[in-house]
Amino acid sequence: MNSRKPMQLRLPQELKEWIKAESDRNGNSQNSEVIRAIRAAKDRRSTRGAIGNINMDQGDNARC
Repeated sequence: MNSRKPMQLRLPQELKEWIKAESDRNGNSQNSEVIRAIRAAKDRRSTRGAIGNINMDQGDNARC
């Protein structure tokens, strides 16, 4: 039995275009790219929780 459930998702046009470009660049389906992006965001949030409230997008400007 497949544990994946279909989900309708409405995206702003610029995100739809980005997902399409990423899927073309990586040779993946758009669905795979959405899953990858969500997992990456989830991992960043989990990492932040484990090491404090560091914004991983700030690079060298992040405070510890």
